[in-house]
Amino acid sequence: MAERRRGARGQGPTRRRAQDRDILRDVTTCADAPWDHPDWYDLHDTTWTAGPEREPEHYREAVLALPPLDRDDHLVDIGAGTGKLAALVARAYPRLGRVTLIDPNRDKLDRARARISELLPGTTIEAIVVEVGGGKALPTGIATIATIGSVFMPVMEFRVGTLADALAWLRAAHVEVLTLLRPGARLYDVETLAAPWAHGSTSARRLAMPELVAELLRAGLTDVECVYRFRDRVVLRARRRC
Repeated sequence: MAERRRGARGQGPTRRRAQDRDILRDVTTCADAPWDHPDWYDLHDTTWTAGPEREPEHYREAVLALPPLDRDDHLVDIGAGTGKLAALVARAYPRLGRVTLIDPNRDKLDRARARISELLPGTTIEAIVVEVGGGKALPTGIATIATIGSVFMPVMEFRVGTLADALAWLRAAHVEVLTLLRPGARLYDVETLAAPWAHGSTSARRLAMPELVAELLRAGLTDVECVYRFRDRVVLRARRRC
């Protein structure tokens, strides 16, 4: 044991830093990679937010806030993940005419497309692998209704950098969302807001309600209103001008 202790003390700082980097890389990989796996995501996402016995309450409330949807409607689900929010809409409105699913994760998007295809076998369903806010071209003026399912605030929180950096991304994302909407189309933004003690921080973080409303208005949306709130969970509705 004495020899082992002497050996550990004898390690140079360069070797110890290399070991620290290896440990950090392993921990980071374990922490980040599971969220990208569609099965792990489906299992843990609802358990974390609302329990596996039901969908998150704010998702359900978002569906209840929707106008009647029918064959002439085109739903665009932004940050679709594995399609849980789009599936709730599909179950509520089985005559929905067209669905476009947008997400940067191809595996999750494949799961979403299979899920919605099963629920809406006669509906045209398109999947677009892209990160909103990244400057990539998106279809223009296609959505009569669009949803954002608890995506933008987590992205802001986990971005590396300052709040200004995160806001720059969010503003780019909102501009791209606006281009997806037809004139007069509605957007339903389902989010989990910042904790009360996070306000005023200059680090990347989620936004408070007034901040998020201000950003939607800044993007050019109108008639922004809260249609559901319970603590930090909200559903905001907005409209593209006609």
